[in-house]
Order: sequence, then structure tokens, then C-alpha cells
Amino acid sequence: MPKIVVYLAVGFLMFAVLPLPYGYYTLLRLIVFGVFGWAAYISFDRNEEILPWVFIVLALIYNPIIKVYLPKEIWTVINLLSAAFLVFNQRKLLESE
Repeated sequence: MPKIVVYLAVGFLMFAVLPLPYGYYTLLRLIVFGVFGWAAYISFDRNEEILPWVFIVLALIYNPIIKVYLPKEIWTVINLLSAAFLVFNQRKLLESE
């Protein structure tokens, strides 16, 4: 199940570069916030040193309650880098499942 959730978050982040309705970006924040929070928990549980803190920062950026307002161009870069970061670290997150 977590593998599907990681791929769902990556897909949502990749599609976010398109001009979509505001509701999509709200749903994106909810999904990605949850995935990065889960990833931080898993990373802490596995005694990683830096990785959990990176996931916490990413979760805070996508926090759906206290929103971070940035121009679309900056969000595009953040979304693509976040998706790449998830893909790059998926093996660490999904090992021993």
C-alpha cells in the first residue's frame, strides 16, 4: 500500500505543473503533506540522521493549514524537486515491506 501512496504523491506533484483548478492544489497539499509526514516518521524509526528533517521541512512547505504562498514558477520548481526527491528516496522508504 505505501508504494501506491508514494507513486500517487509523485504523480500529483508532476501534474501540478499544469494550470489546474485551485481545488487540485488543495488536494495536492493534503496528499503530499501526509506522505512527507509518513516518510519523516519512517525515517526517524529507521534512525536516519538527516533524511527525516528534510521530510519534515517538505511537509511544512506543503502544510494545508498554514499555507506557504509563492509564485507559480517557484511552486513548479519545488513540486518537481519534491517529486524527484521522493523517487530518489523511495527505496529507503519502502524497504522491508
